[in-house]
Amino acid sequence: MNMPPWIREAMEESLQGVSRKELAVRAESLSASYRAQGGSAVIRTALDALAYALVRMPATYAAVRYALGEAAQRCADLRPASLLDVGAGPGTASWAAAEVWPTLEQVTLLDQNTALLDLSRRIAKASGSLRVEHAQGMIPGALEKAAAADVVVGSYALTEIAAPALSGVLEKLWPLAQQMLVLAEPGTPDGFRRIMLYRDWLIQAGAHVVAPCTQSLACPLRNEDRWCHFSQRLSRSRDHQLVKSASVNYEDEKLCYLVAVREEPAASTKRRILSTPRINKGEVLLQVCAPSVVEQLAIPRAKKEAYKEARHYTWGDAVEV
Repeated sequence: MNMPPWIREAMEESLQGVSRKELAVRAESLSASYRAQGGSAVIRTALDALAYALVRMPATYAAVRYALGEAAQRCADLRPASLLDVGAGPGTASWAAAEVWPTLEQVTLLDQNTALLDLSRRIAKASGSLRVEHAQGMIPGALEKAAAADVVVGSYALTEIAAPALSGVLEKLWPLAQQMLVLAEPGTPDGFRRIMLYRDWLIQAGAHVVAPCTQSLACPLRNEDRWCHFSQRLSRSRDHQLVKSASVNYEDEKLCYLVAVREEPAASTKRRILSTPRINKGEVLLQVCAPSVVEQLAIPRAKKEAYKEARHYTWGDAVEV
């Protein structure tokens, strides 16, 4: 999963004349702050924003592009014209949405960070005919002034909000989503717990969950030691490697996500694959999420067509079983 050429070109233009050594120093400082739960408030300058985007934007793009792709696949008839990007940062989720839904005409980027919004304005100039608006403010206060949109996305946006306050945020967020709400979190146990809070609240509010769950029943992993998450591999550019002091040209971004819609979808008979399939000479072994339970499935080689198809399954696919 890679960012499209127009975003990479916009970033390269912004990086012209910028010291990679200074970027590496700022990137390390930002990473240390985030590890200490410092949040985006430490991004104060244009150099900070560039360092953040260079280090995090490719991975965030890969994650949210995957989640939006699954949303579009599950709701194939959705043709959104407008999108609200909450906690937009440099606009990563909006740019991913524009790739998934060519019907998008207008996006609104909402964030409290001036430096990141300024960078998003520079990237927006390369976005073609997409109309991009910006709104500055803190969640949840800014949501009270935000206009509704066909799709609302919160990509790693609610992570800095304490769990007791999440219900109040969702009460403002969900009414703004005219058709679909997409929320993504880091693929950690804490990220999964937060997704479960969102899921419970949304179902109680009448929403229908369409991904990654293929149903809105109780999650079978809620009380398990493991957690529901997925992974996307992305390529690192030379600058990305340099700033991160990375020795390999790729990284794997893990995420948890949730897609909720207003209109009840057609019943699904598919099951989501929860881990990398195990393939051997005699069978393909799958671990899938079924209503209320996690099922272990074996597709034997004797079932030639099913076995042949199953050999191409990957972690995160929704498949007929």
